[in-house]
Amino acid sequence: MTIYAKKLSREWKEAFRRYEQISGFEPMFQEDVDSGEITPREAWNRNICWLEDVLAETTNIKIPFEE
Repeated sequence: MTIYAKKLSREWKEAFRRYEQISGFEPMFQEDVDSGEITPREAWNRNICWLEDVLAETTNIKIPFEE
């Protein structure tokens, strides 16, 4: 488990743990939460937007036509 942000509540830690479990990616912006630059919700939204962007990019990859 790579949830190391110290300023996350138990509930936020669990949400980010599930994010990592489902996505396979360590949640980003944990340092920013600890430094007070962003809130846990902002970090959450940025992580979700990142996943959506990755999905959109991979969805648009042209794959070979199979016969």
